[in-house]
Amino acid sequence: MSNPATCLSLRLAAMPCLLAICLLISAHPAALAQSGVNYQIPRITVAPTIDGEVDQQEWAAASRVTLDIEVEPGENIPAPVSAEALIMEDGEILYVAFIAQDPDTSQIRAFLRDHDNVGNSDRIGVVLDTFNDSRRAYVFLVNPYGVQFDAISDEVNNQEDEAWNAIWESAGRINDDHYTVEMAIPLKQLRFAQTPDLKTWGIDFVRHYPRGRSHRISNNPRDRNQSCYLCTISKAQGFEALESGTNLEIIPTVTGTRHETRNPATDTWQREDNDTDAGLDLRWGINQNLYLNATLNPDFSQVEADSTQLDTNTTFSLYYPERRTFFLDGADYFNTYLNLVHTRNIANPDYGIKLTGKQGRHGFGLLTADDTTTSFLVPRSLGSSVASLKDLHSEVSAVRYRYDVMDNSSIGAILTDRRGDGYSNTVAGIDGVFQLGASDTLYLQSLRSESEYPQSIQQRYGQDSHISDETHVLEYRHRDRRWDWFVTYYDFGEDFRADTGFINQVDYRKVVTRFGHTWRWDRDFFFNRIWFAADWDKTWDQSGLVLEEETEFFIEANGPLQSSYNGLFGGSKTYWNGQYFDEQFNQINIGVRPSADLFLRLYFRLEDIVDFANTRLGRSWRLGPEFSYSYGPHLQMNLQHTWQKFNVDGGRLFTAKLTDARVSYQFDTRSFLRLTVQHTDQERDPSLYINPVKRTNVELGMQLLYSYKLNPSSRFFIGYSDAGFRDDAFSTLEKTSRTVFAKLSYAWQP
Repeated sequence: MSNPATCLSLRLAAMPCLLAICLLISAHPAALAQSGVNYQIPRITVAPTIDGEVDQQEWAAASRVTLDIEVEPGENIPAPVSAEALIMEDGEILYVAFIAQDPDTSQIRAFLRDHDNVGNSDRIGVVLDTFNDSRRAYVFLVNPYGVQFDAISDEVNNQEDEAWNAIWESAGRINDDHYTVEMAIPLKQLRFAQTPDLKTWGIDFVRHYPRGRSHRISNNPRDRNQSCYLCTISKAQGFEALESGTNLEIIPTVTGTRHETRNPATDTWQREDNDTDAGLDLRWGINQNLYLNATLNPDFSQVEADSTQLDTNTTFSLYYPERRTFFLDGADYFNTYLNLVHTRNIANPDYGIKLTGKQGRHGFGLLTADDTTTSFLVPRSLGSSVASLKDLHSEVSAVRYRYDVMDNSSIGAILTDRRGDGYSNTVAGIDGVFQLGASDTLYLQSLRSESEYPQSIQQRYGQDSHISDETHVLEYRHRDRRWDWFVTYYDFGEDFRADTGFINQVDYRKVVTRFGHTWRWDRDFFFNRIWFAADWDKTWDQSGLVLEEETEFFIEANGPLQSSYNGLFGGSKTYWNGQYFDEQFNQINIGVRPSADLFLRLYFRLEDIVDFANTRLGRSWRLGPEFSYSYGPHLQMNLQHTWQKFNVDGGRLFTAKLTDARVSYQFDTRSFLRLTVQHTDQERDPSLYINPVKRTNVELGMQLLYSYKLNPSSRFFIGYSDAGFRDDAFSTLEKTSRTVFAKLSYAWQP
């Protein structure tokens, strides 16, 4: 009898061949059934100057589109302001300009910020469905100072990847009664069908106009009974007979680090690292719909600090998003309903290779990397842990294939594999997303894993050397302009593992149902939207033991001053350590922007919740204020604080405080200086714990960072960071590490 793990490995080796066959048999134009074309994109021979001033002679040949329909919060009503979009191309670059009228330009909300940080600004831009298949789109937005935002919208999996970055030009300018924006987007930054004839793209021009309310304005009406956004946008045609050029990006990186650690007991500093290292990234567009990414000896150090999260009285591992350049390009090609390719698990690779593309109805992604460290989640039904195999190199591979069916549906397959000496984990499965009419969607996914773990993992986590199991997900979702509801069924096998993904709970079956209703009013009413929903779910482990039965009620509302009001109320019967507990929770989250410069948020949660460390019910209240203030266009201050108190019979079990403070000075669109301070303070009463715990645990981290960028891939960083702690053994905060670092990368495009 053949070994199942060996069979899965053979499938992994054969998958590139299968994909090659699929590409050969699908050598037909990628455009699917096309609807009528709304706009022509003219070809020009003289490029405009991207300086924010829309010169009428430079843009005389452009097609012009009016943005005058408010789609949020109003439903396809005349917009309070209008704008004009101009679009043209020269065979290599797509040029887009905007003239955004404004009756009072002193009220324009515009700030100098780093790339992608335009959330509270006036902004305008374009959405491009370059394959015209209503499944994937590029989003490009610019604020009146020229600050860029770019993202990839995955319509199939209902995800938006804001971490994706392109290299493009933009500029903005505020005038007497309007502001103007110019954009130049190189076509080699986009993926689309490589055909000699005219190309038809889905296109939506959008303007965000934040005043007392945040208005979204477009050239396209939005059908709220249609759950697929990209299915409803206009069509633009152009880009005939594009000449193939060298679509190559080479990004060398040099990193220098000096790291020292201190032993508080002896008050001695010891130098751990004083390294200078070089790496190389490559991005090659074999054609416009097939891209190869590679990296050699990369520096995968993350420069900017993650946002802190409070992990007191939780049993599941925390999630942190990917930020690294090599993994971000084409990351959406590996998306499925479940997160099976979480590349942050690949901590320190020697090399990486990735091939992603789309031909006709066939889309695929292949990824392989050699990781010098091996860490992964060990999930259970009631918690998860992070396991690490020190000094074990592992080879990581992922293969994803998706076939588009009907107008906006797809079926797919995925296979991930991670293996080293005495260790392996392989996951294989199929999935599908089916659009059943305008408002209904069916999601399916079925997976099987095969795993082998060394003795150290077996002993520490109490599992066998060889394990295998299955996971299945089924969801039916409905959304129209008034009603939304879904029914979901999860079935995670006890021994299912996805070491390349982020699956932090297994050994359970769960049914979830939710029904909601939305009320909407025009902008003269205090609330422009109220949503109410009721949710019921029940969870069993695979032996049939009920783990949780929960009922929740949700309410959301949007009002003046860009205010939002969110409430969550409910209760559950929860199993923990052989006992059942009646939990109750009440949560309120209110945000308001009383002026362009100031944002305030207050989060409050009061709950009766299980004390997991001591198996009893306790009462917790959590307060989370957030403050953001902009002093002029350059300076921004952000403060987030969380304060939690947890009481049990006998007194205060613990008090936990978390503070994340950031002050940034943005010199211009290219450079900033940022100070980040992160502080956690946990005070416990050891007499109320079954097992010994420290009474005090305080941590303080600080980072000072300067950044200068020509584009998202050509950047210079220099910074300093340190960290310290205080516990029962020390009466003062003891510094334990300090680091000085610099990083330089440059995107060379021959």
